[in-house]
Amino acid sequence: MVVCPKCRHSNFDGFANCSRCGAPLAASAPGAPGFAAPGGGMAGGGAGGGGMDEYQRMMADRAAKQKRTRMIILAVGAVVVGGGGFWTMRERKKTAAAQAVLEAGGRFAEREKEEMGAFWNCVMSSEVDIGNFQSADQIQQRIESAYFTQQKTYSEHLTSECVPKLEHGRSAIGALATDFPPELKVPLDKYLTTLPRLQTGLESYAEKVKGRAAVKDVDATIQEVGGAFSADPTPESVAFEKFMECAIPDLDKKKDIQAVLEYLASTCKTDAVKFMTRVREQCGPGLQNINKDAKVTPPKTFKAFTKKFFEEDQRQLQAWEYCAKHSRKGKKVLDLEDFLNAASDYMEDRAAVVQSARDAAATITGKPLEGGSKKPAPGAAPPPG
Repeated sequence: MVVCPKCRHSNFDGFANCSRCGAPLAASAPGAPGFAAPGGGMAGGGAGGGGMDEYQRMMADRAAKQKRTRMIILAVGAVVVGGGGFWTMRERKKTAAAQAVLEAGGRFAEREKEEMGAFWNCVMSSEVDIGNFQSADQIQQRIESAYFTQQKTYSEHLTSECVPKLEHGRSAIGALATDFPPELKVPLDKYLTTLPRLQTGLESYAEKVKGRAAVKDVDATIQEVGGAFSADPTPESVAFEKFMECAIPDLDKKKDIQAVLEYLASTCKTDAVKFMTRVREQCGPGLQNINKDAKVTPPKTFKAFTKKFFEEDQRQLQAWEYCAKHSRKGKKVLDLEDFLNAASDYMEDRAAVVQSARDAAATITGKPLEGGSKKPAPGAAPPPG
C-alpha cells in the first residue's frame, strides 16, 4: 500500500495518483526509481502504469453500466407513469360521459313527474303516482271512480282542465330533446309519441261519457215499462210488445218466455254491447214518452203475444237488466280503449327512458351500476316509477 503524502489515504501499489485527492504518488509508488519492490528487488520505472489504467477502466465500465441501468429504470418508470396517466384520463372521461347520461335521465324523470303528474292528478281527481300503477286496468278503475264523483261535469272537466295540462307537459318534456345525449334520443322520441295519443284518447272518452246518462235512462225505461207489462191492452203493454218485436229477431218463432230468456242470456253473454246498443238506439225510443192515459187499440197479435210471453214473475226484467249491466260495463272499456292503449305504451316508454340512461352509463364505463340499495349520485336518474 502507498500512503498519499497529501491526504494520507492508503492506495494500492502501482497507483500513480491518489484515488481520493489525485495527488501524485510517483515518488513513493512501487515501481518508481529507488522504490524497493516486494522480495528486495527494484521495481521498474514504468511497471505501475498498466495496473492503474486497468483499474480505472474497470471503474469507468462499472460507472457506465450503473448509468445505463439508471437510464433504463427511468425510461421504464416514465412509460409506466405515462401509461397510468393515460388510463386515468381515459377513465375520467368515461366517468364524466356516464354521469352526463345519468343526469339527463334524472332531468327527464324529474320533469316528467312534475308535468305529467299534474295531468294524472287531474284525470283521476286525486293525488296519484302513475309509477305505482301496474296495468291499464288499474288506470281504468281510477278514472271510472273519478267519473262517478262528478258524472254531470266530468266530461267538461277533462277537456277544459286536464287536456291543457297534458299539452303543457308535452311542450315542457319535448324541450329536453334539444340537449339530450344521443344515447337517449330514441327512447325519448318514442316516449313523446305516446303523449298525443293520450290526448286524442282522452278527448274521445270525454265525448263518449256525455251519452252515458241517456243510456241509463233508456235502460231504466225498459225496466219501468216492462214492469207495467200485463195481459191487459194498456199503453205500456202495447208499447212493450212493439219493443220486444223490435229487440228480438224472429220473436214470433220463440215458443214461450223461456226461449226468450235463453236467447237473451246467450246473446248478452257473447256481445252485450253490440246487442244493447242496437236495442237502445232502434227500439228504446218507442218506450219513452208513453201517454199512459191514452186509449189504445191493441194489434191483432196482442192476445197471442201475451199468452206466450207474459208471466207473473216477470223474469225477463232480470234478463234485460243483466244485458244492460254487461253492456254498460263493456261500453266503459270501449269508451276508454284508445286512451288505455296509449297509457300502456306511455307507462312502458316512460320507464324505458330512465332504464336506457342506466344501461348507457353502464356501457360507457364498462361495468354495471351500483345496486339500487345504495344512494344514487346527485343528478342520477331514479328508478322508474
